[in-house]
Amino acid sequence: MARLKDYIEYAFALTGTKVARALSPPLADSFGAVLGSLMYSLLSSRRKVAYDNLVQAMGDSVSPSEMKSIVREVFRNLGRTFIELSRLGKVTNEDLLRIIIPDKISEYARQAYDNGRGALVLSAHFGNWEYLCSWFAAAGYPIDFLVGVQHNPLIHRMVSKLRSSTGARIIPASTGVREVLHALRENHFIAFVADQHNVSGLALPFFNRKAAFAKGPAAIAIKSGAPILPVLMRRERYDRHVIMSKEPIYAHQDTDKEEEIVRVTTLIAKFYEEGIRRYPDQWMWTHRRWKI
Repeated sequence: MARLKDYIEYAFALTGTKVARALSPPLADSFGAVLGSLMYSLLSSRRKVAYDNLVQAMGDSVSPSEMKSIVREVFRNLGRTFIELSRLGKVTNEDLLRIIIPDKISEYARQAYDNGRGALVLSAHFGNWEYLCSWFAAAGYPIDFLVGVQHNPLIHRMVSKLRSSTGARIIPASTGVREVLHALRENHFIAFVADQHNVSGLALPFFNRKAAFAKGPAAIAIKSGAPILPVLMRRERYDRHVIMSKEPIYAHQDTDKEEEIVRVTTLIAKFYEEGIRRYPDQWMWTHRRWKI
């Protein structure tokens, strides 16, 4: 049930969405950058988390001035992503296909679809992850977004409506594995981000420290036989986003399950780290990732 605080937050979000949708793409991008800069100035605790994470992860390879610049760009990227999410629907599938440059993911996705077991599209809070997941719908693949339920039910419904405007279906993470397996049997792709701390996750090296990674993607891949498509998408301009993918990860179904979960999840963690090291300003360092 919505509270007064929820209605106030929703009013601000709805106003921002309407403003963003009324602007031209370049102006909307500038609006997002300004929003991100405002977040950088106001959210001091998150700014500190991002900076501390960068210091621990990058060490002496990045100077203090470069780290401050990276953190500032992290917030600007988040602001841009929020605004771009609000423009889904107005930004059509044809627009997404025009501004998103795929790499070999086109080939990998087609192979997975032709095999008929669906696929797990695994990404991170990197670049514009919302547009990345929507690209699969725009490219003609039946795709479901596995998402967590937000604390504000009004904003949750609004965001779900925006995400589904591209033709994607929304699966709440709380529904469990059964619906995901059913969707895979129907040759659907399941898109989700799994780069944040997982309470019951697997402890693996991540930027030279242990971090907890969700076991779910590997476990589902083992049970279903569906491949994992690891993908990130970097932002170059408001009208150019470039997909970066790796070869599909196929889980072995004839080996020890726990050992296979470790193998597959380790590959996922390495994929994330490789992309983040190349483009550190594109990842959401504001999350308390290392809690072990």
